[in-house]
Amino acid sequence: MKILFWISAFALFYAMVGYPLTLIILDKILKKENKKDYSYKPKVSMVISAYNEEKVIEKKLENIIKSDYENLEIIIANDCSDDRTVEICEKFIKNHPDFDIKVNTAKDHFGKTNAQNEAVAVASGEIIVFSDANSMFKEDAIKELVSFFTSDDIEYVCGSLIYKKDGQISSVVAENTYWDLELKMREIESKISTIAAGNGAIYACRKKDYRHYNLVSSHDYEMPLHAGLNKKRALYNKDAIAVEKAGATTKDEFKRKVRMQRRILTNIFTNIKRLNIFKYGWFAFFHFNHKTLRFLQAFFHILIFVANIFLIKSGIFYQITMIGQILFYILALLGYLSKSKAKILYFPLYYSLMMLAQIRGAYNQISGKSKATWEKAESTR
Repeated sequence: MKILFWISAFALFYAMVGYPLTLIILDKILKKENKKDYSYKPKVSMVISAYNEEKVIEKKLENIIKSDYENLEIIIANDCSDDRTVEICEKFIKNHPDFDIKVNTAKDHFGKTNAQNEAVAVASGEIIVFSDANSMFKEDAIKELVSFFTSDDIEYVCGSLIYKKDGQISSVVAENTYWDLELKMREIESKISTIAAGNGAIYACRKKDYRHYNLVSSHDYEMPLHAGLNKKRALYNKDAIAVEKAGATTKDEFKRKVRMQRRILTNIFTNIKRLNIFKYGWFAFFHFNHKTLRFLQAFFHILIFVANIFLIKSGIFYQITMIGQILFYILALLGYLSKSKAKILYFPLYYSLMMLAQIRGAYNQISGKSKATWEKAESTR
């Protein structure tokens, strides 16, 4: 039991503290930077994913036509919406004839990835920029994404997603630094070689590099993965910014996290060759430390908790760690019941929700409940 305890403790510490520190040290030593080329101005097709987005789709279109990028085609990838989404889009198109905007309705309601696949098929741009209906771009966001495609070995570029709550810019974790740390890790990975994961709100690829993925998969995981396996690069540009309303309720945030983990077991146990550092170099190193260990965190928490129970009589150290674990989960429960944003309560709650989402994601995949479609969180609109 001591071996299980210490292996789990080391894995959790390294995933949360050791790896970020390792990246910071590497950044100081290697001192690499990514170049930008603002003279590169290819035609861009903007693909906006939409399913029953009548609350935000007009605002999104208004947002995109204010972009400072001129050579732009806008495609609404409509996943068979049954509200007023299409009606609103068609009215907007009629009222803005100077812009190249079209609605592409998927043949069936098979989810976001399928709608994107069908939209890309009719896109005429050299670069495809993807976004969600509720993600609002800064005026120069598209220009910033495109500027990073400075060579053919760059296959994917994602931007920075900032969460907005109650009219104020904040991270989804409110007061704590989790999201800022995540973005900093991506920035360093990107400068050194390639990122291990992107985000689904603001990203781009060349049309010639676009692949059709499993419909339950998401681009933010699959695109950087396949770029790495093809010995290409997936980059993060912190200056390409999108703003999105964070979930106003714990329930909405949990649903979002479960959705992100809907292929967690596949991501851990398939295609092990991705971890071959001799073949894939930095990508294998980043993927194992940033993604594989993260996917295993809930598993290690279960192991360390169970091992700790058996080790209580082995000395005061194990008694203290048991008390510490129980206290942490009590604080999380108090945070949930009180709905407090106090750091001492909200950080344990947020972290516990991430771990529960991994467990729920694994359960959904085993039980066949993982699906390509989902209901949006209304509080994010």
